[in-house]
Amino acid sequence: MKTKIIYLAFAILIVNSCKGNIKYSKKEHLTVQQTQKFSLKSVQQSDTLLNNIEQKINQAFAKGTINQTDSDLASLEEELLSVNSKKKNTIITYWYSYSIYYHSILLMIHKDLKKSEKVLDDGIEKLEGIDQKNSEHFALLALMESFSIQFSSGIKIPFISANVKKNAEKAIELDSLNLRAYYVLGSNDFYTPAQYGGGKKAENYFKKAIQLNSQSVKNPYLPSWGKNSAYELLIRSYINKGQFSEAKKYFQEAIALFPNDYMINQLASKLINH
Repeated sequence: MKTKIIYLAFAILIVNSCKGNIKYSKKEHLTVQQTQKFSLKSVQQSDTLLNNIEQKINQAFAKGTINQTDSDLASLEEELLSVNSKKKNTIITYWYSYSIYYHSILLMIHKDLKKSEKVLDDGIEKLEGIDQKNSEHFALLALMESFSIQFSSGIKIPFISANVKKNAEKAIELDSLNLRAYYVLGSNDFYTPAQYGGGKKAENYFKKAIQLNSQSVKNPYLPSWGKNSAYELLIRSYINKGQFSEAKKYFQEAIALFPNDYMINQLASKLINH
């Protein structure tokens, strides 16, 4: 789990906005577009806090990692809560919980385990409290639940893992084009020990994730995370199995799309002699 935390930390330090593209059917695209436009209906152009909010959170996390402080993330979360106290917008709740997720990772890096668990529980509670969750809510909830496993006793872990799977699958049911749902399913399987049935489905989930667009509908208020991480773990899964030709193939794809991604670049040293 410590290794997973380190991966997550450095993966956010350098953010690259390159996105791959695939063709959607007109029906698929329209369904997702209508759903996401509905979720954006109460967001106003004057809500500058939400403009490129994902990047703002990533930058606050990177700054906190370097300066060893969580003040920037805490400030963002306070702003989001303040705005949401008036609007009760589920997109704002989403970004609050997304910030909380990285806040928890940051506190873990700084070895404040009790506070890390506490803030993570708060973010999960906020997401669970949304009455009409969309695909993105379920995908993020699954990701946060997966991270929470490290704080749980052994007897609870299988139940949390099952919940991760259930919520990620619900995200796919609501939006089959949501790469983040496939990434979370893959990540959950990748980090599940083989003796508990892990490692059998991760490859297919990651390959599905990298085929999808980072956003079904381009909008600065909506999430775009996940594709670079799906590439990274896909390559690692091939390296772990000694399938270096496949690892090199996807490394070349990944580095073309995300040339500045720290974690993907780190994989080069594992491939150079194979």
